[in-house]
Amino acid sequence: MKIKTNIKRFMMTLSLAIMTLAASAQNEAINNETILTLLKEGFSSEEIIGAIENSTERTIQYSIDYMRQLKAAGADAALTTYIQKIAKQDFGYEGILWWNPTNGGKPKKMYRTQFEKESKGFNLGTIAAMGAGALLVGSAVSGNKPSGGVAAAATAGTIAMMSTGKDIQKLMLPGATSKLQMEGENGRHPVFRFYFPKRDAESFQQAADNWYQIVMSNIQNPNEFQCIKMQVKEPKKNGKGGRRLFPEKMSYSVLGFEGTNASNRNIIDFEINEINNNTFEVTFPKELEPGEYCFFYKGGLGSDSFKEHPFGFDFTVK
Repeated sequence: MKIKTNIKRFMMTLSLAIMTLAASAQNEAINNETILTLLKEGFSSEEIIGAIENSTERTIQYSIDYMRQLKAAGADAALTTYIQKIAKQDFGYEGILWWNPTNGGKPKKMYRTQFEKESKGFNLGTIAAMGAGALLVGSAVSGNKPSGGVAAAATAGTIAMMSTGKDIQKLMLPGATSKLQMEGENGRHPVFRFYFPKRDAESFQQAADNWYQIVMSNIQNPNEFQCIKMQVKEPKKNGKGGRRLFPEKMSYSVLGFEGTNASNRNIIDFEINEINNNTFEVTFPKELEPGEYCFFYKGGLGSDSFKEHPFGFDFTVK
């Protein structure tokens, strides 16, 4: 009887120790060096992948040099392929990244900001309700229920129902500044990476209710964007009402924005270097002045999804 009790206590103690170890592992950050260390200690690819999946914090970057280090440490193809995949996910390789952030470090993913109709001459709530209603009817016919970004856009009242170039001139970005604040030398001479996942990428499947992914999967290169310096209307004394607008005296067509000599200075030229067939580097030949900027999809009138949900990748140069 005493032996059974001791065995029971031992098993309980062992179980507790295993649970504690697992919990501890989940709280450990995993980075490039962690993976190399685990490989050198003899852990299998399956075990290392399990540790990465269970980690609550990971900072893994991938490069040719790191690929060589993994190979030298004994990594097989299953592990290197897996690390490539999650490095892209963690690095935010969807959309646009500020590649040379101030003070170095990990590139910063640019925020995608939804355009809204400026209140002047429009009833945003009515427009949003009309857009949401049309979307719900269309989805009911097709058998798809709006979810994710579509549902959120309808709820927030940001469905713009853009149909002509004149509609675009009445769009606004809410707030007087962007969430991405860029300063210093790297802010005035930013480098961006545009990443357009291939159409067969799992995270960008063209589902009927996944409007952002539909738009992004149809864009081929940064030439389909224009960088616009936005006109700012400062908030009122109560801090409300700030917004960013497209400059006046600019016209818009399926070819993008055009303007007079005065307004053309708000269309910012940039240069493109192709890294591979879906990754491009964008730089600017001239230093950017302080102000509010937005990468706008100039071919938006050709996309039904974009006409309903126009968005931009915005940033502030301080």
